[in-house]
Amino acid sequence: MINRIRDIRREKGMTLADLAEACVPPTTAQTIGRLETGMRNLSIKWMDRIAGALGVD
Repeated sequence: MINRIRDIRREKGMTLADLAEACVPPTTAQTIGRLETGMRNLSIKWMDRIAGALGVD
C-alpha cells in the first residue's frame, strides 16, 4: 500500500508538497513522506485523506 501511494502520486505528477496541500485538512510534505516510507503508521483515516487528495477510491 505504501509504495502504491507513491506510485499514484508520481503518475499524477504530484510532489509530496502538492499531495500534502491537497489533503483535507492540509498536512505537511514531511508527513506524507513519512507515510510513504513507513516511518509513520498509515491508518484508515490517513488512507481516506490521501485517497481523496489523489482522486482515487
